[in-house]
Amino acid sequence: MVETRTGTSTSPYTAEQDAKAAAILEERREKKEAKKKALLEEQAAKKKKIEKEMAKELERLTKEEEEKLRAVEAEEEVEEQPLERSRTRGRGEPNGVKEDPLEKKIAEWVANLSLGEEEEALMYVTREEQEATMKEWDAEEDPLKRQTIEDKKRIE
Repeated sequence: MVETRTGTSTSPYTAEQDAKAAAILEERREKKEAKKKALLEEQAAKKKKIEKEMAKELERLTKEEEEKLRAVEAEEEVEEQPLERSRTRGRGEPNGVKEDPLEKKIAEWVANLSLGEEEEALMYVTREEQEATMKEWDAEEDPLKRQTIEDKKRIE
């Protein structure tokens, strides 16, 4: 409201209208501030939610990788263990499983062929070499090393 020298107002609105307009403007400003505040709070909530999800995902991935690592380590341990021969029962049946007669016959043929190959190879080895090899096998006390030596000599 602007007053002139004579003290009369040049404003087209009354004091009451000016107060109403000021109140409306103040109300609009407050609404804008409230909207801004609500928007900022919503963004902060979304950000916090995303951070929680990221933390959970990171934890899940970490656990998954640890499980994979454990699995690989367990696999390595299994590979490092020496292979055990299957134990058979009295009549050559592995752990109570009955063999098919055809499979049994095939296994016998393979065993006989293997024996034939070894006997043939022994014909080419001198008696002294055979005795030296036998002494070497007997001298070794560790069964795994003995088996390794036997296998190497047979291959030769």
